[in-house]
Amino acid sequence: MKPLELGATLHVAADPRTSFSSLAALGLTTAQIFPPYSLDAAATKAAADENGIEITAVIAHFEGEDYANIPTVSRTVGLVPLATREERTAHFLRLAEFAAVIGVHQVQTHIGFVPEDEADPNYAALVEHTQSICDHLAVENQIFALETGQETAKTLARFLTDVNRANLRLNFDPANMIMYGNDTPLAALELLYPYIQSVHIKDGIWPAQSGQLGAEAPFGEGQVDFPTFLPRLLELGFRGSLTIEREIEGEAQKRDILTAISGVEEILKAAGV
Repeated sequence: MKPLELGATLHVAADPRTSFSSLAALGLTTAQIFPPYSLDAAATKAAADENGIEITAVIAHFEGEDYANIPTVSRTVGLVPLATREERTAHFLRLAEFAAVIGVHQVQTHIGFVPEDEADPNYAALVEHTQSICDHLAVENQIFALETGQETAKTLARFLTDVNRANLRLNFDPANMIMYGNDTPLAALELLYPYIQSVHIKDGIWPAQSGQLGAEAPFGEGQVDFPTFLPRLLELGFRGSLTIEREIEGEAQKRDILTAISGVEEILKAAGV
């Protein structure tokens, strides 16, 4: 993969060829994928290769997750909820096996709300559980990448330190920091940069009231401030993948992805990249 190569998140359809050809038609060459339900590794890899797409990460999401508002996210999302942790971990590890077969070293997910208070009895158990996942992935030289946003950067940095595994990294999503009302992307970037493996290109708007999520926005129409964020990311030395995420469907999604491509390329050109 070339430095700073652009891609997008991609929900792979039952026929992977349709998904990857649509991405290639936008001029993109990398993808973080939500794999097909069948977990057909051979068909997925063949379709990506045929369309010149490098799969940079496999993304896990779980049945029963609900992003209606922050309390609901806290109760239903990721590996934090105890009632579903064992079942979801098994699913995550199946996706890691799928990723290994297709040659992908990054497996990522929203782990859920890491407790802000390290004295919370659930905190130590989550640290231990995350260590076990990291150790499992390390056998195949894989990275466990956490999506940012559902906790403050300070809490996330402490959690990463406490887990203390070299293959626990971050997929940094600047919009999520805003949409969950936790941090400004630049401040979070300064604290979390040593752990960043990949970055989402997504824009967002701060929540209008407590307990609610903010809104995703088209590139340049939210509050991330990419003309400041991206040059600082480059100054810190980042040269990994930049993955556009626009969580809508249809022609509007394609239009917004193309807008993001143009906007990112303009910023990188101005930065001399």
